[in-house]
Amino acid sequence: MTSPPTAPSLVQCENEPIHIPGSIQPFGILLSVESATLTITNASVNCSEAFGLDARELVNRSLAEHLSADALQKIEQYIHSQDLVEQAPLIVPLLHAGSLREQEWEVTAHLHHGVLILELEPLSSEDVAKPLQRLVRNAVHLIFGASRLIDLCQRAAEQVRLISGYDRVMIYRFTEDWHGDVIAETTAPHAQSYLHHHFPASDIPAQARKIFLDNWMRMIPDVAYTPVAIYPGRNATTGAPLDLGMSALRSVSPLHIEYLQNMGVGATLTLPLIDNGKLWGLIACHHLGARTLGSDQRLATKMIAQLVSSQLALKESLEDQRYRNELKRTRGTLLGFMEESESVVGGLAKCTPNLLDLVGAGGGGAAVFHKNTWITVGATPSVAQIDELVEWLATVHGSKEVYASNQLSSMFAPASDYQDIASGLLAIAILKSERNYVLWFRPEVSKTITWAGQPDKRVEVENGVVRLHPRFSFDSWKQVVNGIAAPWKKVEVESAAELRTGILGFNLRRAFAKAQKARALAEKISGEKETLVHIVSHDIRNPLSVLKMSLQFMERAQAAGTATSPEMVARSMRAVDTIERLVTSVLDSAKSDHVTLSPDLQLANAGTLVRDAVDLAMPLAEKAGIDIGVACNGSDLTIACKRAQVEQVLGNLISNALKFTPAGGRITVSARQSDGEVVISVADTGMGIAPALLPRIFDRFTQGTVGAEKGAGLGLSIVKGIIEQEGGRIWVESSVGVGTTFHVTLPRRQG
Repeated sequence: MTSPPTAPSLVQCENEPIHIPGSIQPFGILLSVESATLTITNASVNCSEAFGLDARELVNRSLAEHLSADALQKIEQYIHSQDLVEQAPLIVPLLHAGSLREQEWEVTAHLHHGVLILELEPLSSEDVAKPLQRLVRNAVHLIFGASRLIDLCQRAAEQVRLISGYDRVMIYRFTEDWHGDVIAETTAPHAQSYLHHHFPASDIPAQARKIFLDNWMRMIPDVAYTPVAIYPGRNATTGAPLDLGMSALRSVSPLHIEYLQNMGVGATLTLPLIDNGKLWGLIACHHLGARTLGSDQRLATKMIAQLVSSQLALKESLEDQRYRNELKRTRGTLLGFMEESESVVGGLAKCTPNLLDLVGAGGGGAAVFHKNTWITVGATPSVAQIDELVEWLATVHGSKEVYASNQLSSMFAPASDYQDIASGLLAIAILKSERNYVLWFRPEVSKTITWAGQPDKRVEVENGVVRLHPRFSFDSWKQVVNGIAAPWKKVEVESAAELRTGILGFNLRRAFAKAQKARALAEKISGEKETLVHIVSHDIRNPLSVLKMSLQFMERAQAAGTATSPEMVARSMRAVDTIERLVTSVLDSAKSDHVTLSPDLQLANAGTLVRDAVDLAMPLAEKAGIDIGVACNGSDLTIACKRAQVEQVLGNLISNALKFTPAGGRITVSARQSDGEVVISVADTGMGIAPALLPRIFDRFTQGTVGAEKGAGLGLSIVKGIIEQEGGRIWVESSVGVGTTFHVTLPRRQG
């Protein structure tokens, strides 16, 4: 009874030593040579075609025996060149031992692991140089002219087929998991198309991909070839099997031959596409029958592969830059909306373009956490599901400012409940401490992937050993995929990160503006209250002085037994009313955050206000020996004003006039009409104001005298502020030694 095979006996193609097959393909001859003496150490057993000797006879003899002096010099210069791999093939006549005739061969050489290997191919009689030159020139022109990556690949496929004549040429791009995607193709009418088909990673195992990084070409002229052995099996210098990883003649894995036969392919040419040292993809050429390419044609296709490789990074970079610029414009627009609406949500979710456009998430959804709730756009999980997702993000990926996945359910199992709308997640953490995130969701990609045949290899038992075999059929085979979204591009992740920076900047600016506004308001309130204290302390002096003088007069009258004057009582009451209004203003201001001495507008007669102010100041003027009078002209001096403030203005101006007018002087307070205004003037015959002081007379704490007296100088600053609040103007005219006149205007009552 035969025991069932065990897993360790499984022959895996990934472990196959394809670089040391011990044989070559028969379209050439292979020699290993000791570089100093040109002694042949290994030879393929078909070497008699070139030398007339079998491998056993040829090994340990010098290659020089089969070269003319001129050919020997060429060979020695060739193999000792600095960049051996990049040298063009050398045309060398070899002396055939059997016929004593010379035959020209193309020789290429490479040094691999210290062993010099020569590969000889018979010189093709086909003259293709001139047409190839034109084809290559046209190919270079077309490839350089491609504006997009897909155009570059399609043009490369077309030009390689034009030069090589193969029935099918594919551009095969590797994905992150190393399976291949045919993104461009051109075929003969009778050849099957594999465009947009996928090939599993096992079709080109890791060791084969590694060889492609070192060797720019792999040709199999006839899939049905018979391998040519190398004699002896090991190299005399290294003692190991001859490493043919860099050899163009290297024999092919039997598994790969079976694969190609199952595919119906008779010959192949494969060229790597390498981007920044990484295998990006392949140019895969298939012919349905046998086909051998001459060295010139191979060199031309190799040049195209190298040219395309040099353009991959550039085209991808240009496409990324175009996309990056597009996303940058969108991001700038969104941040502008945020500034205008003063809201993150208003800028990101409620405008066009919106959050979805920022990372190319069209067809998906997005969510923004704002004021303890989720604002969503497009198709998203439920709020409860989003909360659970954010809890996981904050716990498991809390250190990341940006998180991206196109297979969310494989990382977060509950996401399988909504993978149809959110298999992809891109998240930015705004404030981790508050679990404040912006999220983007992408749905599953197309439900099927088209493979070139069922991707799993066949398993067969041979002599008790389980062996893998390639699939028989390469007909389209569709596989259902679940839980995978289109991957997030690097520029999209960068765009999300830039948005995070923009939002943080917006929040900082907004917080700074609020702080500045609060500080300015606090300073304003503090300043207003300080001003209020100065105003009250300044303006309350006059009525207090009047009240004190009136009380003293009444006290003397009472002592003398005479009656109190009614005018004196009325004057005292007006002084009390003025004090009461000032105190009320202070109390009202203390109840609010805004300090104001601005009661509601009232209708008042400017003439009456002037006479009351003069009457209130009369005791002070009499005490100072100053004559004070009133002059009012005009039939209608009615104004709409804040009465208490106009009384403050008049009190301050009259107080200043009394202060700076000497005994025997005169003060005149007048009111008159003028073009829709009432002009009130306070004129004195005092010492006057120096011209140099006039520009600063209304500044706070400026003393407007020519003498050496000191004072707060608050009165005129207060007056100016009140008049401007009332919509009026104030100015001064003064002459030193003659006197000063202050003029204020107030709008007359309208209608």
